[in-house]
Amino acid sequence: MSEPLRILSVGAHPADIFDQSGGTMAHHADQGDYVGCVVLTHGARVHDAVISDDMHHRSEVPAAAELQALITERSDIKAEEARKACKLLGVEDLYFFGADDAVLIVTDEAVRRLARLLRQVRPDVILTHFPKEGDGLTNAHAIAGQIVMHAISLAGGVDPGDRNPPHKVAQVFFFGAGAAAIPRQVWQSEGGYYNAVFIDITDVVDKKLAALDCLISQGYGGAYARKRIETSDGAFGGAGGVAYAEGFIPLNAETHDYLPVTERALASARASDHELIAERSYRIPVD
Repeated sequence: MSEPLRILSVGAHPADIFDQSGGTMAHHADQGDYVGCVVLTHGARVHDAVISDDMHHRSEVPAAAELQALITERSDIKAEEARKACKLLGVEDLYFFGADDAVLIVTDEAVRRLARLLRQVRPDVILTHFPKEGDGLTNAHAIAGQIVMHAISLAGGVDPGDRNPPHKVAQVFFFGAGAAAIPRQVWQSEGGYYNAVFIDITDVVDKKLAALDCLISQGYGGAYARKRIETSDGAFGGAGGVAYAEGFIPLNAETHDYLPVTERALASARASDHELIAERSYRIPVD
């Protein structure tokens, strides 16, 4: 690129932006691109060590006021973990929308708020959830992707009360892990979605691991972070011909002046089988 890109990763929950696009964000931050993140919900009900784990084994949950105070406390803890993770990846800005993750739906308020942020931040590229992930109706990731798509459309025009000029996004890359992984429920029988873009994150996988280690309240730190990277990013890496990769589904077909053959494709074609196997065989060092 002749100038730095502006990239915005939008997740439904605090952990999503890291486990879905942490390596990609680190790559672009390292090369001087602007990278920002948006978290739509506080995520306190999702995989939280207290709200969704300890409460599961109680005979009775606290009264409404006490429970709400606890959710607020856990939300603050998750937010601080996300800030630490962003710093490790070189991410500049992190925006919390703070929606309750009990029921995430597409609302006028959520769409307009995100559209205004898009006009303000003016990203060239957005990374987010696939709008038809799971059943596409109740899946929070899918709803987040739908909110993003509505906001992109709205951001392309004016909106009374917002003095920022309209903004159009050049490309959207949907997280591949949720929509084009191994089908495991009837909703995914619709299928047909595949990862058309793989980002080699081998050289920054240590940064992604460190970011996931920050997400202690999510249960992602330690053994799970390593397991997740080896299985998910390792599988994407195998499909992409590298050790570790993140997969994405691009929204739009692209137009080029010349056939888009990458340097990596040429290098792979000119390497021997054993050289390719060696490249794919790298593993995260054990502590």
